[in-house]
Amino acid sequence: MKKTIYIILGLTLMGACSVKKKNTTTTTPPATGITPPAFDKMQVDKTVTPCDNFYKYANGIWMQKNPVPSTESRWASFNILAKENDAKLQTILDEVVAGTYTKGTNKQLIADLYKSAMNAEAKNKAGLTALNSIIAATQAVSNKRELSELYPTYAKMAIGIPFAVYVSRDKKNSEKYIVTLTQSGLGLPNRDYYLKEDEKFKNIRTEYVKHINAMMKLAGWDNKVGQSILDYETKIAKAQWSITEQRDPVKTYNKMPCMIASDQNPELNLNYFLEKNGLNKEEEMIVAQLTYFAALNGIIHDADLTTLKNYQLWHILGSYANHINDDFEKEDFRFYSTILRGTKEMKPKAERVLNSVNGMLGEPLGQLFVEKYFPESAKKYIGDMIENLRAAYKESIMNLTWMGDTTKQKALKKLASFTYKVGYPDEWRDYSSLDINAENYLQNVINTRLFGYNVMVDKLGKPVDKKEWGMTPQTVNAYYSSSGNEIVFPAGILQPPFFHISYDDAINYGGIGGVIGHEFTHGFDDQGSKYDGEGNLNNWWTDADRAAFAKLTKQLADQYSSYEPLPGMNIKGDMTLGENIADLGGLTLGFAALKKKLDGTTPALIDGYTWQQRFYLGWANVWKQNINDDELKNRLITDVHSPGEYRVLGPLSNIAEFQEAFGCPDGCKMSKKKEEMIKIW
Repeated sequence: MKKTIYIILGLTLMGACSVKKKNTTTTTPPATGITPPAFDKMQVDKTVTPCDNFYKYANGIWMQKNPVPSTESRWASFNILAKENDAKLQTILDEVVAGTYTKGTNKQLIADLYKSAMNAEAKNKAGLTALNSIIAATQAVSNKRELSELYPTYAKMAIGIPFAVYVSRDKKNSEKYIVTLTQSGLGLPNRDYYLKEDEKFKNIRTEYVKHINAMMKLAGWDNKVGQSILDYETKIAKAQWSITEQRDPVKTYNKMPCMIASDQNPELNLNYFLEKNGLNKEEEMIVAQLTYFAALNGIIHDADLTTLKNYQLWHILGSYANHINDDFEKEDFRFYSTILRGTKEMKPKAERVLNSVNGMLGEPLGQLFVEKYFPESAKKYIGDMIENLRAAYKESIMNLTWMGDTTKQKALKKLASFTYKVGYPDEWRDYSSLDINAENYLQNVINTRLFGYNVMVDKLGKPVDKKEWGMTPQTVNAYYSSSGNEIVFPAGILQPPFFHISYDDAINYGGIGGVIGHEFTHGFDDQGSKYDGEGNLNNWWTDADRAAFAKLTKQLADQYSSYEPLPGMNIKGDMTLGENIADLGGLTLGFAALKKKLDGTTPALIDGYTWQQRFYLGWANVWKQNINDDELKNRLITDVHSPGEYRVLGPLSNIAEFQEAFGCPDGCKMSKKKEEMIKIW
């Protein structure tokens, strides 16, 4: 592509990155039910040049006019679309609740769960009643062995314990399910919250102790146990692996006979756990973090029984706080939303209830969602886009200079094996055995958790269900499954600003196309690349090619580690590496796929922008956000994704086509020499 200087909306991109007079133009959001513009040119901040900070250029006026609402900790494209989906789901709920249905049907389950959740009087009156049996059993424990015999019940009820046992596809045999034992059991977001010594985290730990004591007081129990629980969880945290360490599928794949795993972890009473929960159908299992469990056994052995019992009582309350009564819900919000994330105000009750119903009965609700709101025409467009991206990826692999022919052939084989799902499942799960009534909300919550656990356990010993989805259709997200070697795009994300059938191709390819490319690239990121085309953990690389790949990915990790979103807090380049590789690959391949789609034609300017420029505006539009400092701090520690701004700045600084599209001269903040640009896929 020839180097060109473009004239854009009256902003001349000259030989220097200069700042122009502030744009004070306002924009009015589209009315409900009206498709928003593909890209709203009024959100552009012309005081910022695109070559200095494209994120703020593309989204600056929007950011000024869209502060974080008091009920949120972040306000982003994802939140806005999720909110729009919620409005659609609420319409469905209102219609369903008005009817009468046969027990066990999806509509009966949805209607009665919603009614029970909205009945504040009954919920407040019932209080902890539905949890009384597990509470009494915990309080009656007289030794650690008896406590370990409650672990299976805690797990089935989704009550926190220091470990988790789940069923998933075997990483080295994707045609089979296997049991995995992994670390768990913290009440704070992750280990860093217990171990960091700066003032912010010390204050959070102080507030955590207050929160535990407040919750125990609401239950009528000893309200001075918070510090002992924090101390116990801190010991657990010290033994746990970091998020970066947990990302490695090779290090976390430690297969062994179940008997040996049980013998190595006597304090967990693992044989009893597996038998009690129906997880003893296979002779082998995976222990994800060997060093953690070696330490955990000692931690439990050395702990006093009173602390262990109080820890479990606290986790019973913490696991159900939002569902017990108003007082528990408010205290849970005060700590986890306000203290940790900076959210000032609870959402309205109807919205909270909708979120609960959606969380528990997401698939039945999603079936009604797609029947009413998902246009089937989107499936073909997305399918064609996926194939364009696959073709672009194939060309990219064939033209790589850092990868040898042997590895290229295996990469191409994996790429050809990719499958995809769009919109919603071909088969819907049967929920007819789930018991939901209109009177007892907390019991309904328990029943849905038991149902979900049993669905998981029932997979063991059966053929892998390749039609199963890991997200509900209304979810505003997408994913790549390493074991399935598949990419999945729920109906929820196939809407503006990510996609609309009426949008120009450039915006669609910059939006959902970049997301599709992102998910494709997860199959070839630093961890996904360890799986072969059949979804098995299997090294298909030559040593030389893996070393060349590692050199490039380290450069990208170092680039992101240099970003400092908050004073003293940098992005963790190693922790976010997989997502950053996927963003760079997604944008690179999305642009190449768009060129294939256009097939040499040159679309007319839209709002003064070329198709190349609109592609990148489409990507920036997807990641626009405002975020509270507390939430940003939280995400810098816990989220494997970089903050929205750097999901734009990071990859674009490595893409020559972006600099050509906007005529970026040397000396701009986003300008790199071509030889300095990082190109992986």
